[in-house]
Amino acid sequence: GYASCTGMSIVLVFALRAAGVPARLVGTPAWNGDPDLGNHNWVEVWTGTASSSDREATGDEEGLKGQWRILEGNDSLEKDPCERWFCNSGRFDGNTRVYAARLDRPLSNGKAFPLAWDAKNLDVPGEDRTSWYTEICNKC
Repeated sequence: GYASCTGMSIVLVFALRAAGVPARLVGTPAWNGDPDLGNHNWVEVWTGTASSSDREATGDEEGLKGQWRILEGNDSLEKDPCERWFCNSGRFDGNTRVYAARLDRPLSNGKAFPLAWDAKNLDVPGEDRTSWYTEICNKC
């Protein structure tokens, strides 16, 4: 079959979770804040020793030994961000917003994971990851 980046990312998140790897869907609903420029989704995995459910339960990213990081190849985005097609100042111009889906609505602090195909749907709890991706990708 066929799938978009969203479909493939959702399948990968489910497969990783089934194998015991904490994973979540991440993406931008609109490059540079313009829906005409398209959207994109990818996967982040929890890289630490505490489980993602511990992080979700406590809401404490700093207190746990680990962090959410993009899953791409066998290295990290921070290692060489400029090698990634999407990681550049043209894509992250200050208007591109990045969100991660969350499992726990109360810990999302009222934020939603925007669905590019249903912009009015605010039912999926989310976390704003814009500052992390902007910081990394503006090095290019």
